[in-house]
Amino acid sequence: MRLGWPVLLAGSVVGVFALGIGDSTGKLWDSLHSLTFRSAQGVLHLFAQDVVCHPETYELGIGDFVISIAPECSGFEGIGLICALLGAYLLLFRKDLRFPQALLLLPLGTVVIWSFNVLRIVLLVIVGASGRPDVALGGFHSQAGWLGFNIVGLGLVAISRRFRLFSRVDASGESRPLDTAVANPTAACLGPMLAIVATAMITGAMSNGQFDALYPARVAAAGLAFWVLRQGYSGPRWSWSWPAAGIGILVFALWMALEPLSSTAADTSLTIPRALSRMPMFAAAAWLAFRVFGSVVMVPLAEELAFRGYLVRRLIAADFESVPADRFTWPSFLISSLLFGAMHQRWVAGTIAGMLYALALRHRGRLGDAVLAHATTNALIAALVLTTGAWSLWM
Repeated sequence: MRLGWPVLLAGSVVGVFALGIGDSTGKLWDSLHSLTFRSAQGVLHLFAQDVVCHPETYELGIGDFVISIAPECSGFEGIGLICALLGAYLLLFRKDLRFPQALLLLPLGTVVIWSFNVLRIVLLVIVGASGRPDVALGGFHSQAGWLGFNIVGLGLVAISRRFRLFSRVDASGESRPLDTAVANPTAACLGPMLAIVATAMITGAMSNGQFDALYPARVAAAGLAFWVLRQGYSGPRWSWSWPAAGIGILVFALWMALEPLSSTAADTSLTIPRALSRMPMFAAAAWLAFRVFGSVVMVPLAEELAFRGYLVRRLIAADFESVPADRFTWPSFLISSLLFGAMHQRWVAGTIAGMLYALALRHRGRLGDAVLAHATTNALIAALVLTTGAWSLWM
């Protein structure tokens, strides 16, 4: 932190700026609401005949499925966020970019992200009118905006680095075969977890927000990432460790002790079995198999690589590969554990789990011990879910 304070400060300023500009531009709804509404209506007419349109109340739909387009759906927040992201990119990578051509990314990003927002509204109506209002108002409504933001923001950054109109750097030598993609050790550590997160956003947008029938795609994405980056995992030392397994059992006990007992949790426990009961038997069995395998194998491997294999050491030194796995500092221990907890809905239990998994790593200096502890916890949770029906633990 001491060495990298300029980057941390810049990131904090950009984050605050993005939050502020996203909020302030949302107040400009009156100047854009008509254009957004009319554009969505026009595009919707290309796909359906029985379009319902009430401009005075900003209601739009097809047949019986009608939604009210709220001020937050105007697209201004997305415009503010994309301008903050691209503005930071232009500033931080100014030596690699050609000016003034690179400034075209800002108006280009504004137009594209607004167009994506119009498309999001249209697709939401189409999905809802096609007989899946639960998906439209559930996962799609909550995830589609962030998917669009990531696609537009990261896409424009990637494009700008590939074309000489924007970039001073010749990108022709950057491409490499998939089997040599591990030149960057950070990719080997973060790739599998990012693959899971990205896939979860996509499949979540196609769910009702409670049950993800496409969960197997997360396992497949992680497996593909491990395969592509397989050269980065050469020479791991794997062996059984009773202390690591004991830590996993302890985390399970603490997780259960901190698990909320409420009527909401009881209602949530019915979501998965109801969804599985509507699936063919072989499909339900396959989903359960992938869910257990993902929870017990893929998730522990991916998360421990990212948090204990990378982040714990990266918070100690930029050249994280030079940091011994059993090296301990309080900042890296606490920050990585807090971030691990923040990634989970049960953040208190998640933070404690992150601390104990870090101690498992430090015991013998082997990442495999942290993976074993994590896998033990998840295996016990999976066993409890399958034997008692406490499905809320998988939500």
